[in-house]
Amino acid sequence: MYHKSDFMGFEDFTILGLLQGTFALIFVVLSIIIGIKILLKYFSYKKKELITVGLAWIFLSSGWWGMTISFLLKILFNSPLDAFTQRVLGRIFIPLAIICWMYSFSSLVYPSSKTKIMSIFLAICIPYEIAFITFLIINPDFIGTIPNIETFSIAILLFNIFTILTTIITGIIFTKNSLKSNDPKIQWKGRFLLIAFISLTVGTLIEITLFIEPPLIVPVLVRFLLILSAIEYYLGFFLPDRIANWLIKSEK
Repeated sequence: MYHKSDFMGFEDFTILGLLQGTFALIFVVLSIIIGIKILLKYFSYKKKELITVGLAWIFLSSGWWGMTISFLLKILFNSPLDAFTQRVLGRIFIPLAIICWMYSFSSLVYPSSKTKIMSIFLAICIPYEIAFITFLIINPDFIGTIPNIETFSIAILLFNIFTILTTIITGIIFTKNSLKSNDPKIQWKGRFLLIAFISLTVGTLIEITLFIEPPLIVPVLVRFLLILSAIEYYLGFFLPDRIANWLIKSEK
């Protein structure tokens, strides 16, 4: 979701506006780096699921690509992206994120039901993506209008809710086995992943339910929460031994 501050000129920046843009930039950069690092693990383990896990996290961060690029353009050239382009960047990759994530999830958690699960999600995401692109060309107001903040169309709002529910439910299921492991390090990885999914879900939920212009501190705090989710996601996959040993010792 984009707030009024996302469309200001550089001369209109406030401290909170700068923090909002900076935190969004940090979140996006971290997410892309983490996603690529997970994706590159494929070459070591030869598991296709690692490619889609990495792509899923990268694409999930795409909801903030538009405002991040706009923020950079404001700073560098005092010429932010137009609202239409921001909308496209913020919405068009989300269905791909869901498809990538569900491929990984079904492959790792429910391999025997993978075909059935993927059929259901492809049947939802592909028609939505086609409709999104079609209406984007024919009638851009389909995806929402931007007075002071973006208001979503019903279709976009419902798909956002679908995305959030999919993320948190599958995230909880995905981390369940890790939390039950006898290996303390794997348990901690599971905890960090679970917290990451919760942080991302809460942050996104706040974003899409702000139908009135909120105090600017709210989107700043949301961006900070998203940064935490990226760090937690990283620790869930790449928990350093030094941190793991410290956490295990502190738990005893």
